[in-house]
Amino acid sequence: MNQLTPNPGSTDDTARTLVLVCYLLGAVGMFTGALATVVALIIAYIKKDESGGSIYLSHYTWLIKTFWIGIIGSIVSFATFWLFGLGWLIYVGVFFWQLYRYVKGGLRFVERKAVV
Repeated sequence: MNQLTPNPGSTDDTARTLVLVCYLLGAVGMFTGALATVVALIIAYIKKDESGGSIYLSHYTWLIKTFWIGIIGSIVSFATFWLFGLGWLIYVGVFFWQLYRYVKGGLRFVERKAVV
């Protein structure tokens, strides 16, 4: 008789919290090593399918693309380090591009809007 029923907003609150955790882990991972970013990637892949039809789907997709393009950029930068500092320039560019993506996504998240 005394069954617990979930709060109707609790699913949205959980999804919102997980997206925030992913953004924070991604940003922290940029400064502390990639492990936190990999954890964010795993969460994003797991929760992406569950978020269909909500604004959180765009955030998970944004985070996943940020990770993979950042990895590719980092690999290219390390492969070209020996070319007159070209690798260093690419690395700096990738770093600031990722930072921009985390900040833009985070701002859209706070505004409760999808990332475009």
